[in-house]
Amino acid sequence: MLCQCCYDAGLFFPTIIISSGDPVKHFSIVKLFIVISVLILASCQAEESKDASGSETSQSKAAATKEQPKQADATPKVAEAEKPQADHHGHAHSGDGHEHQAKVQPGEKYQKVEPQFECSEPVVVEFFAYHCPHCNDLEPAAEAWRKQNADKVKFVSIPTTLGHQQLGSMVLVHHAAKMLGVLEKTQPALFERFHKEKKLFASPEEAAEFLAAQGADKAKALETLQNQDALTKSIEADFELLQKYKISSVPQVLVNHQYMTNITAAGGHDEVFKVVDETLKLENGCKTK
Repeated sequence: MLCQCCYDAGLFFPTIIISSGDPVKHFSIVKLFIVISVLILASCQAEESKDASGSETSQSKAAATKEQPKQADATPKVAEAEKPQADHHGHAHSGDGHEHQAKVQPGEKYQKVEPQFECSEPVVVEFFAYHCPHCNDLEPAAEAWRKQNADKVKFVSIPTTLGHQQLGSMVLVHHAAKMLGVLEKTQPALFERFHKEKKLFASPEEAAEFLAAQGADKAKALETLQNQDALTKSIEADFELLQKYKISSVPQVLVNHQYMTNITAAGGHDEVFKVVDETLKLENGCKTK
């Protein structure tokens, strides 16, 4: 059952909220929401116990005024008039948060960007969102590339909600998985949970069970999900990257903090990591910290 405190906050409510204005400026608001959601997750169980001791009258009134959302509605919906037009590669461009940035010049497979961070080893950073269809389509290629290059290149996965604030639970579980050392198995499972099972997370206990299925200790997973300080620190580190590189659409793949590519520029899902391989060979500053 959906815990009342999370339901009231909208943390697990599957209605899609599309942000307006500059997505980069909106990041601070989204970050604040996710940080607050850590607190909400930590207090859900206590709030449920408190609610359980309420009167029958209060419970009946709440049931009459608020209907619990169905998990099956978790997939983002776009109004008919807002449906994006597909380009010649079949990749949609719209304001729904799934479009590809148009910074890469026509005919070029990647864009050279100003490095915002130093690095001491080759690194690939993937910016994505679990609810993004193109990110979901790219995940098999990304997963295969990660495994193939695990001992040669550092791979960093940066999830975002792109203003879809009620999907913050997916980001929290991602960071918990990273802290627990089970992210490699958890990331594809989170995509499957959203796109195939059409589920979010209704409570910390449910999230802990999910992480346990990915190889984490359940008790440790629950403890991690309720560790607001550690989760906040991890989330803030990701948001710094998102802000510095002005990521307003996904998926985007950054190589050695100098070369950015995406599905459209590369020429398709199967071509993205071929471009990554090419750009890893280019001159870069990943020498010293």
